[in-house]
Amino acid sequence: MKLSIVTVNYRSWNHLESALVELQKAFPDDWEIIVVDNESVAETFDLFSARFPWATFIANRDNSGFGAGCNIGVARATGDRLLFMNPDVVASCESIQALIDIKEQHDIGIVAPKQVSSSGKPQKVFDDFPGLLNQSKTLKSLLRLLMPFRFPDPRADYQQITYCDWVTGSVLLIDRADFDAIGGWAEDYWMYVEDADLCRKAHDKGLKVAYIPEVEVIHAHGGSSRLNVAVKSMTKLEVIISKHVYTSRHTAGLENCLTHTLIILLRLPVLAIAWLLDLLTLRQVPALRVRGRMFTSLLRYYLGVLRSGSWLSPRAIANQALSE
Repeated sequence: MKLSIVTVNYRSWNHLESALVELQKAFPDDWEIIVVDNESVAETFDLFSARFPWATFIANRDNSGFGAGCNIGVARATGDRLLFMNPDVVASCESIQALIDIKEQHDIGIVAPKQVSSSGKPQKVFDDFPGLLNQSKTLKSLLRLLMPFRFPDPRADYQQITYCDWVTGSVLLIDRADFDAIGGWAEDYWMYVEDADLCRKAHDKGLKVAYIPEVEVIHAHGGSSRLNVAVKSMTKLEVIISKHVYTSRHTAGLENCLTHTLIILLRLPVLAIAWLLDLLTLRQVPALRVRGRMFTSLLRYYLGVLRSGSWLSPRAIANQALSE
């Protein structure tokens, strides 16, 4: 196989259906697609397996998160290249081939295309590596103003290949050999920031990472992560936790301590206020309910960090225990 497309699905069947229907129009014989269905339900899984027999479906009884799910898919993949693509992304085979061609022409290690919403609104595809100076949106904006070549604005309208620190894992192309060389997706993360971690490891191996605006796909962002208040609060919480995990993996000494502290100070007080407002409004405002749940869950997480000394998400720890 020349290409293996790996998709991790979590109760996002409607989006996945649109993605598969588009790919089916001109799917090459030397490509394969592997769908890892987290917390799989047999009825829907069997229905899709029968409807799309040209795709490989893997039922995963646990919701193992993104990185672990991707690694499960890669274990079955036989392609020379790997395209990781969310189930809520609709991409034509022509666009994918164009992405492959540009990657080869410019000898880039990891590439990602332009992503737009269903209405055509551009989405953020790349960013700087998380660090002490860019935890605050104000400081991040200042860095982009003072050093635009080192800190390019991911919201700008780029027309050419843009080299960057990391690109989102929602649509990410990498050669299988390079993926294996950098050790694949880190399963210390349950969800989010693992794409920055993957690109960080690629940079460390001397590979280039780039955003390719010439190729465009549609991304209905949040197809699996915004199902309801419980899921939304959980996934937003994991964003914060993953920032701590990245910090623990890639910083040391004073920078490590200061970055962890800054993440806490920038987020916990704001969530505490939202939690109080949620109580005062009798939990009738969905946005406040999300943040209220985040606050109590984040407090439990920090207490767990104090007890265990580990910044890992409880969900990531549970996944690792299941795999042992």
